[in-house]
Amino acid sequence: MTTGPAPAALARQITELADRVAILDVVAAYATALDTRTWAALDSLFTDDAVCTYGGSVGDLTGQNAIIKSLRSVLEPLDATQHQVTNSVVRVHGDTAEHTAYVHAQHVRHDAPDGELYTIAARYDDQLRRTPEGWRFARRELTRIWTDGNRGVLHP
Repeated sequence: MTTGPAPAALARQITELADRVAILDVVAAYATALDTRTWAALDSLFTDDAVCTYGGSVGDLTGQNAIIKSLRSVLEPLDATQHQVTNSVVRVHGDTAEHTAYVHAQHVRHDAPDGELYTIAARYDDQLRRTPEGWRFARRELTRIWTDGNRGVLHP
């Protein structure tokens, strides 16, 4: 007769599952904050010393304020965006974690010459840190896989 994992092992499994769900919530909250332009919510998802590598004209950003300022300057002029994050893989290592996922991001500017849509398909590679407020991005790297449409949507 099997009785299942010992109480200590079960507690570790429950803690890891709770951490994984909390990390996935941070990932989803990031996409939602971008698409709803909820900058205060976005601000709460990064550590103060976070580093983001977005490539392209955005480049590397260091610090929570620089990240939010840059994302806001790129996205706020657009009419709409939709960031879909899929195929997440989370690995928890105590108070740090790694997350990878695909992102399909659509950007719309209705008055853009040469077309109103620019789509980016990419991969996020993230490092997160547990803080007293919960899990936060400490590092986020975007690797573009392909793009389609009018790049001028982002840079008129």
